[in-house]
Amino acid sequence: MRITVITPSYNQGEFIERTIRSVLDQDWADLEYFVVDGGSTDESVDVIRRYESDISWWVSEPDEGQTHALNKGLARATGELICYLNSDDYYLPRAFERAVGALDRSGASWVAGASRFVDENGEVTEVWRPDLPSGPRRSWIFDPWGVPQPSSFWRRELFDRLGPFREDMDYVFDTEHALRLVFAGAMPAIVDDELAVRVVHPAAKSADSREFIKESRRIASLYASELKAGDRAKLNLSRLLRRVGLFGVYAHVSPARIGQRR
Repeated sequence: MRITVITPSYNQGEFIERTIRSVLDQDWADLEYFVVDGGSTDESVDVIRRYESDISWWVSEPDEGQTHALNKGLARATGELICYLNSDDYYLPRAFERAVGALDRSGASWVAGASRFVDENGEVTEVWRPDLPSGPRRSWIFDPWGVPQPSSFWRRELFDRLGPFREDMDYVFDTEHALRLVFAGAMPAIVDDELAVRVVHPAAKSADSREFIKESRRIASLYASELKAGDRAKLNLSRLLRRVGLFGVYAHVSPARIGQRR
């Protein structure tokens, strides 16, 4: 099975070599690896060039953000299985083997494994183990259900059928994408194994939770058709309360679990 890995990158020269090595060290026989850099001004391009013989395609040019970079990679992808790894995260050994094994055993069209969160010193702060959405659909939306992005792998046919990542979202596009799949009936296979590491550091896009919370409010609007009348009324009330500066339905959302960053 060919696996296409896409790494969107911008000024992560401190981390990107570890990211690249973690992909190549999977030693996957049929690997297609893209690095889509947004025109970095640090040492990122020098690092990428050191590995360009092992990278299928890379570019460093201004772009319109992380989702635009990802979709540039998707447009070139020929793999049956697609994944993306941000330029400051990294895969753990045998991640591809475990993901493909879960797909083969389950017959699912995508898989979500666990991700280990570490700080800038490498200390483990959390392990996020995914689960399937449960309860009424309103709970999937108002407290958005999602899975660890670095440990997610999708069959190409999902993008062909349901579209690429939303380029009008910068922070919670991965959460929206997961919801889009499950509302279309594509439930993931769940792997308890840790497949990847997400590095949380002060320069990361996710360091400021306010933008994640702000953008996450759009999810309910996007999926309002999935809500019952009472829930739609709750959504409208929440919008009104936000206009006057009071709590909305997303006041409690944890940004660490609803978005990834480049």
